Amino acid sequence: MVQILLFAISILLTRYLGKKNLGDYATLLVIPVFIRLLNSFGFETLINAKLPALNIRDSSRGEGRYLVSRLLALRFTTTVMFCALIYYCLPYYLSLIHRPEFIEFRWVLIFYFAVITIDSILSTLFMTLLRFKVLVKIESLGAFLNLIFLIIFIRMDYGIYGVLYAYVASLVVTNLSYLILARDQYLGPKKMSACGDMKHLAWVSYGITFLGFGLMTQSDVLLMNFFKVDGGEIGLYHLATGLTGTMVFLLSGVAPMALSLFSETFSKDGLEELGKLYCKIVGFSSYLTVPIYMFCIFNSGVLINFIYGSVFKEASLALVIFSAFAGIQTALGNNFTVSTLYVIHKRNEAIRTTIEGSVLNIGLNFLLIPVFGMLGAITATGITMVYMVLRQLKIISNEIEIAPVFPVIGKCFLYCLIASIPPLILTLIHAENLIINLLLYLTALVAILFWTKVLSDLGLLMNQPLSLKNFYGEKKQT
Repeated sequence: MVQILLFAISILLTRYLGKKNLGDYATLLVIPVFIRLLNSFGFETLINAKLPALNIRDSSRGEGRYLVSRLLALRFTTTVMFCALIYYCLPYYLSLIHRPEFIEFRWVLIFYFAVITIDSILSTLFMTLLRFKVLVKIESLGAFLNLIFLIIFIRMDYGIYGVLYAYVASLVVTNLSYLILARDQYLGPKKMSACGDMKHLAWVSYGITFLGFGLMTQSDVLLMNFFKVDGGEIGLYHLATGLTGTMVFLLSGVAPMALSLFSETFSKDGLEELGKLYCKIVGFSSYLTVPIYMFCIFNSGVLINFIYGSVFKEASLALVIFSAFAGIQTALGNNFTVSTLYVIHKRNEAIRTTIEGSVLNIGLNFLLIPVFGMLGAITATGITMVYMVLRQLKIISNEIEIAPVFPVIGKCFLYCLIASIPPLILTLIHAENLIINLLLYLTALVAILFWTKVLSDLGLLMNQPLSLKNFYGEKKQT
């Protein structure tokens, strides 16, 4: 439900802003997103990795309250400091990217940064506590309010200001809701806990997050502005990457959950069982994502035209390129590789691969953007995405057995490719229609999956049927 609402919001603001303003909007978002990375300090990882263990060890939950209260206090303090940093440093940054006129957005960008950085740690807290029903209700409320505010501000024709303030207003409500409902996690009796490897874990996570900016699409937008790429082209880039990002909506919340599951399995059963669980989750996830990527690759033009209008059809090639790279990366388990490296105590390797990927992406951007513009940025990021996951898989394979998952992933790509043939024929004879293409694709894919008994193959990865009960095991209550 949340993803549907957010997708509706993206369609509405994209159609409203148009190519040029959408590019300006993407350029502005780089600022709060980058500062949020600077302000992370690994707090989200600490909550995700350490809070469950503290609550199990201390039945009174005093140690957990101490951790959460300290991290929240630090997050609020550093947020105020970085708000001041944005205020005073923004003119210099805008001069660097040749967009000094954007100084008029100074205050809304400060508010935007403040709400997203607080939301990040609070939503992570609820995810870690497995309070999924509450999390879904709050996120649904926030997305619904964002949509309502956006409609109101669009009718008042507030432009980019309206889009930004609609999101800020909705997140203010969700953050207050989080704080009220989570008060038992930071108020009450507290007990100081031993730091252990918390500081190291936090700094490793922070290093990966900060250095990983070179891997994010925001770094591409920054460099495209630096090389004076047309704002409309940046808008098309934002559309292609944003639409591709929504293709993993079925995995929402799975990655944070996987870190807790991997940690528990490794502590209790060792490397062998961790390898089996990894193969199971990655194999199952590939069947949730690859079919979506494959459909979008072969139907990019008709998809963009149907959703955003013919004015954005120029983004179809960018969508094909980025979806292809993103589909390969996701199928190979990109959402779970870093979590696995954390669990098997390969955190330094995780940092190293992040540094390598950031340097590679920035280097490719400097080579490709001046020549190919927006498509150069898309290609650079796509190559880096695949390189990163392959490097991390190589490290993981030295510790645990992950080979059984690759035939499963290969079959998934093959089945989706075969299912894409009927709608592709319609496209080639210029008789394509998004709804008809989708129905043909789904019908062919479902028939193939039933005929090949794919779900049985997935269950055989661990010689037991797939179920959420197996995912949670005895710790479901916790």
